[in-house]
Amino acid sequence: MNSSNSFNICTRCGNSNALNAKYCSRCGIQLKVPEEPVLCHKCHTRNNPMANFCRNCGAPLKVAPATKLCPKCGREVNAEDSVCVCGYSFVTLQQKAPNNADVANQPRRQSIYDYRGGRVFAAIALVLLLLCAYYIVMPAHIGTVTMRPVFDGGIASGNGVSLYGADVLVYLCRQIFGMQAGGVGDIILGVLVAIFVITAFAHLVVCIVRLAVLRRSRQCNWYFCTMAIISTVIVALFTVFSLVTVSSSVGKAIASVFTLSYGAVGWAIWAIPLYYWLFFVYSVIAKAKRLKEQS
Repeated sequence: MNSSNSFNICTRCGNSNALNAKYCSRCGIQLKVPEEPVLCHKCHTRNNPMANFCRNCGAPLKVAPATKLCPKCGREVNAEDSVCVCGYSFVTLQQKAPNNADVANQPRRQSIYDYRGGRVFAAIALVLLLLCAYYIVMPAHIGTVTMRPVFDGGIASGNGVSLYGADVLVYLCRQIFGMQAGGVGDIILGVLVAIFVITAFAHLVVCIVRLAVLRRSRQCNWYFCTMAIISTVIVALFTVFSLVTVSSSVGKAIASVFTLSYGAVGWAIWAIPLYYWLFFVYSVIAKAKRLKEQS
């Protein structure tokens, strides 16, 4: 059990703080720092002046007249006396009473409801995420039903048909299970789309949780930064080799890796790195706003 002889007990919240603590670690109020030991009137044991009972014999310290030691001559002096018989003044050692203005200026602990705008940030992120996922993954057609207007050539286009993320994943599965032959470029694009789908699903769960608890990003999302760089390089290579014909042997070798066997890439493929860059910048802004609110 915590004792006021071993801890500096906060008068506001009852938290046990170290004897030399100036502020309460729980509520932030300024504490009275004990400087003068109080002697027990029964066994003469030195006690913390904040203590209510003697740590040696348990006698109440507030019932009988308490005494304190003069640091100059060592005499026992009544706790109420401000001057010792030797002339030493205890006034300079009086404990400073907490200042309400100082307490008000102390930083308080943040709760999940202190992140003002957290719900708005999460809602915006959720809408942007759904738009990105729809634009990248949703195919142009499902059977005879048109799912989206085709105006950008899709992520890839084969035989005059625009293909998007779902189509690329289907083609990748056919390659994996040996139903259809393909090149290295097909696999690279399929893996890139698959990583995006997994990331978007996990991101969707995170956005919903943050929308419920009103929290924003605590740290910059370096995963998004890394994937933004990697996807930008890959998409740039796909785009370059779909537009430029190279004649050197090295160029042809690289082009064979970043060329699709069923067609060329479309401009919609740039939505993949854009998604990663967008939410990396978003996490940086969210962190900056959170730090501003805490200051």
